[in-house]
Amino acid sequence: MPNEDLIDDLNTPKPFNGVIYIHKDPERKDKGIAQKFKNGKASISGLVNGEYLLFEHPAIDIEELEKNDKTENNQPQGIMESECKFMKNFQVLEVVSIDQETKDVSINIHLSCDPCNEPMP
Repeated sequence: MPNEDLIDDLNTPKPFNGVIYIHKDPERKDKGIAQKFKNGKASISGLVNGEYLLFEHPAIDIEELEKNDKTENNQPQGIMESECKFMKNFQVLEVVSIDQETKDVSINIHLSCDPCNEPMP
């Protein structure tokens, strides 16, 4: 069991640094936007009205994943690795609604455990 200090640290919100992938299509078949965040902030303009889904991981080409089941060494990639890529592809962090009145959006993003790495959820 983790100690109380570790649990408190994990429960304390921290500014996000990294990339969030923004899509209108829940299947992620649209082009999407890779948006860099620094100290929990990013500036995005030109979004049309509608709902946007935020993802932690870049979109994968599902058709390519299904047909190309080999690695560089021509060894089977394995069902588990393909399933992990598929699960990560559809993990929605948050849904944000944008309309004509939207000027600023503030959300808390909760990063989930990676379903493919230890410790398993």
